[in-house]
Amino acid sequence: MVTKKPDSRDGHRMRRSLNGRILRNTTLNILVLVAVCCVIMALSMQSLANSILLDSLQPMARQSAKTVEANIHMLADRMMVIAGDSRMSIVGFGGDTEAFSGADAETESWKAVLTEASEIYEFQTIALYDLNGSLVEGMDGAPKSLNADFLALLQETDNLTTYTKTIFGDVLGITIGMPVKVEGETASYVVGVYKYDALNDVLSSINIGKHGMAYMVNREGIVTGHPDQEKVKAGATLLELSGGNGNEEAIKGVTTGETGATEFVIDGQDMLVAFSPVRGTQWSLVIQVPKEDYDNLIDRAMVVAGICTLVVLVISILLILKMARSISRPVKNVTNRMVSLADGDLHTDVINLRSGDELEIMTETLADTVESVKQYISDIRQVLSGVADGNLQIEPHVEYRGDFTQIRNSLGNILQSMNETIMGFRAAATRLASMADELSGQSGQLHEASLEQNQETEALVGDVTHVKEQLVNVTESSRQTRTMTVEITSKVQEANDQMTALSNAMDEISAKAQEITTIAKSIDDIAFQTSILALNASVEAAHAGSAGKGFAVVAEEVKDLAGKSAKAAQSAMEIVENTRTVIQTGVALNASTAKSLRSIYGVSTEISEISDQLVAAVQGQEDALISMEARIATISAIADRNLQNAGGTSQSSGLLAKEAEELQAQVGKFALKEEYDR
Repeated sequence: MVTKKPDSRDGHRMRRSLNGRILRNTTLNILVLVAVCCVIMALSMQSLANSILLDSLQPMARQSAKTVEANIHMLADRMMVIAGDSRMSIVGFGGDTEAFSGADAETESWKAVLTEASEIYEFQTIALYDLNGSLVEGMDGAPKSLNADFLALLQETDNLTTYTKTIFGDVLGITIGMPVKVEGETASYVVGVYKYDALNDVLSSINIGKHGMAYMVNREGIVTGHPDQEKVKAGATLLELSGGNGNEEAIKGVTTGETGATEFVIDGQDMLVAFSPVRGTQWSLVIQVPKEDYDNLIDRAMVVAGICTLVVLVISILLILKMARSISRPVKNVTNRMVSLADGDLHTDVINLRSGDELEIMTETLADTVESVKQYISDIRQVLSGVADGNLQIEPHVEYRGDFTQIRNSLGNILQSMNETIMGFRAAATRLASMADELSGQSGQLHEASLEQNQETEALVGDVTHVKEQLVNVTESSRQTRTMTVEITSKVQEANDQMTALSNAMDEISAKAQEITTIAKSIDDIAFQTSILALNASVEAAHAGSAGKGFAVVAEEVKDLAGKSAKAAQSAMEIVENTRTVIQTGVALNASTAKSLRSIYGVSTEISEISDQLVAAVQGQEDALISMEARIATISAIADRNLQNAGGTSQSSGLLAKEAEELQAQVGKFALKEEYDR
């Protein structure tokens, strides 16, 4: 069955087109670039908008503070006019109220001035106070005495003074005080409370964004002006309006009379805040604008920028697609031709491209490459055909360029190598023929030597078999000797155990004899004491006279009995002493006998070990003979094979001579380069 070779073009099938790759990669790069630019632009616009808003809010806060300041100055000018009225000055006026309480004319003058001011200007109340802050003359609603803080501030400044708070009773108002001078000395204080509308109109006119607002606080951080008047009445603080903790730096800047702008969070909402002090007062104006009021403008700008970016992106993609097609089509033609070249197609022409760029150079280079490869293959085919015909004198004729010169060098090396190889074959064939002749003569000698080796091997096998039989007899004798030695050792061990038991028994007898000697000495002592008692009894009986005769007879008998007991004890001691001597002699003989038995046991053990070693040695010799017999058998088999191989070698040497002649004939067919050179 013939298997069809798969088309190599399948391995080069394009999974992705160059056009698509260029379009995808370029589009992806543009999208990434656009996304990065949009993010950078959004962040930049946010930062720029914050900077612009903060920069614009700060002068706005300063300008608004100046507006409040102008209104306060206008009110202050009115107070200065009132305080400078000649009717308010009284010669000799001091701090004692009772001194002028009866001066009705002066009182009417003061009242007239205050009444005119109340009618002309928007006062909630206006009054005249002495240096101690007590009411001298005033309109309805004027307090009986001044606030201690405000009085202290008036006394400290001794000039136009605006009260830090804007709460007057239950209503809101702007309290302004002015000293009344008499001959350059402060004689009293005129204090007026303007309506809060003068301040509220200014704050309400400051409109920034949808939710922006302006309010005022004093140096204590208490709100003095706010669009929501209830916060002023409730005494709200700047800390409460700024959302609590986290904005201490901004609060400090406001309460210390600084001018600036900052950003902080109030109830989770980002706020832009600008502040500026109101000169001539203890107040600061604060403008607060939510960032989200301007985020909509930024978002709309971002949307417009995004739409413009998408339009530019679509136009860029269309231009890239057009450019990609102009590149991918020529590249595709070149790729198809290179795939055909990889499949072995050297005849299809390359389509030339006249573009004046790298693509034109690539197509021309491909055409030159195909033509060069065709020439190289034709030259290689010619050289190989000559070699196949036996012509080793042929050489390449095409000029190889660049790295292809290695092919020419390789062909030259192959031809040179084949020339040398064939010449070597010729020399080897000649040497092989001479070696075949020599091998034929050596084969006969090898056959005779193999025959003699076989005979000697059979004789050696017979000698080894005889030695093996002799070793079997020696092994049997060694085993019998070993058995008898074991029996002797066992008997000697039993005798040794019995001698040990006998020695122990004699030691016990010696101990008992010692005890008998002790008892005999005790009996001898008792007999001696009894003899002394009998002697004393005889003396006492003699003193007793006839009455002691019977007792004397008993004492005599006791004395005789004591003498016999002493003799018997002495005889027992002698017998025991003799027995001890005999026992000691037996113990010495027993020890000597035990020592001899131990020596015999040691000798028998050594004989047993020697027998074991002899048996082991004989067994080793027997094993060695068995191994030697096996090896001799192997040698004999090898000798038989050598004998057979010698006969086969003799036949093969003849065949080898014939093959050498045939090899010389085949090698002679090649035309070698060396012969051509000669």
